Amino acid sequence: MPTVMVGEREEGHPDPSVADGDVHRWRFQPPRLRDPRLHVAAVVVSVQVLGQVALGFDLSIAQILVCLLTAAAIELALTAPRTRVVAWPASALLTGNGIALILRVPGTEHGDWWSMRGWYVFAATTAVGVLSKYVLRSRGRPLFNPSNLALVVTFLVLGSGIADPQDLWWGPMSVGLAATYAIVVVGGVLVTRRLDLLRVSVAFWSVFAALMGVLAISGHAMTARWNLGPVAGMQFWTTLALSPEVLIFVFFMITDPRTGVTGRAGGVLYGAAVALTSGVLIAFQSTEYATKVALLAGLVVVCALRPVLEHLAPADPPVGVLRWTRQRRGRAMSVAAIGIVAVGLTVLGSSTTGSVPEPRIGDRPAVELGEDQRPRVEIGDGLDGLGGSFGTERARQVADDLVRALLLADRALADGDDDLADEVATGPFRRDLSDRAAAPAPSRTVARALVDVVRDPDDFQAQPRLAITLTGTVDGSEWSATYHVLATTADVRIERELRPG
Repeated sequence: MPTVMVGEREEGHPDPSVADGDVHRWRFQPPRLRDPRLHVAAVVVSVQVLGQVALGFDLSIAQILVCLLTAAAIELALTAPRTRVVAWPASALLTGNGIALILRVPGTEHGDWWSMRGWYVFAATTAVGVLSKYVLRSRGRPLFNPSNLALVVTFLVLGSGIADPQDLWWGPMSVGLAATYAIVVVGGVLVTRRLDLLRVSVAFWSVFAALMGVLAISGHAMTARWNLGPVAGMQFWTTLALSPEVLIFVFFMITDPRTGVTGRAGGVLYGAAVALTSGVLIAFQSTEYATKVALLAGLVVVCALRPVLEHLAPADPPVGVLRWTRQRRGRAMSVAAIGIVAVGLTVLGSSTTGSVPEPRIGDRPAVELGEDQRPRVEIGDGLDGLGGSFGTERARQVADDLVRALLLADRALADGDDDLADEVATGPFRRDLSDRAAAPAPSRTVARALVDVVRDPDDFQAQPRLAITLTGTVDGSEWSATYHVLATTADVRIERELRPG
């Protein structure tokens, strides 16, 4: 989030209009309604409110307050004693609120408003962000966006088991999500236009959306804890290019005027460079967690190179951006930018196909289900929190496929057919088949199938698995078992069988 907006003083810098005789008196400098930082804060606070009442954020009010209070306390402790001015810490509060908007601690549940779970993670991350403004500086300005740098450091140091970015997918379209999009986009356009920074957002999003399109077309995919199968194709593009989290990054993080490249041409170059860097980093990731960190890390990398970019691009060419591009340096910069993008597109398109492999599927014998083997399908509550288009029809198809896979597993065991067993089973269930003695295939009926999801308790980021409980009979005796299965667009493979008791 922005540290300070154009035309505003940083916290703790006294108003030069104050008489010299008043300098040694303690004063309070309140916020000003015209301060663009308050407008950014209004957008972020609105999203936080929607997150609590409509979007189901796994974030407590207490965790938000920890970030805000930590940011304000550090800012005032660093500035007030020196200036004797208690200035409203607008930039620090934006840093804290921005961190709270993105940072999550696994295990925090929506609705537990006063949970202090992982409070030290929120406090430490906020402290890193605020302190970075004063420690890491270049030419009198902070070198890195405070909240962005702090988040990247936290995610890289602590890992997904302790700290996790907010999901890129914020749920199915709803009134609350539509309101969020409206607030972020309208608020973002208004604020960036006022600051003459909209070109930075447009440059970033245009390049980033194109790069994500190349990745999607090339077959790149990622696993996500909210999706049963790999996120690929159009779903991958919409998730990355149109995520509310990415749009917040576009409008309110890369446009920080204190840490971005100054000038019209420089701003366009800066936005495109962040998009290209983030896109290249994303191309080599196969999980949503790593993808989110790569997105944020792209800004860290480009901010570190800001002095170089400012040397290459003029701060404010009086002839305008388009005419500047026709000048010698402008032509060189334009050619270099096009070349970099072309190379990036080539690398992305040729090196990332099949990042998340589909389950191996061979040629299975056809299995015709009898009427007493087609179960009545029910859907568990766990599927409500997943993305994609997994509905009743898909659940019925997967349940039928599971019954077919189970019948084929019975046949493989009876015939000693290891190849067939490999086609329908994996993991613990495949090993269990190997350990069983050969036996005639039983006669099965299946009356009911409850389709739900199961998650790995030791891996918060793990892709969920379907857990399907079948109820029926085996050789005339009542039977029930729960199966963990791999099922996306291909045939079912059984991972695990759990029987009552």
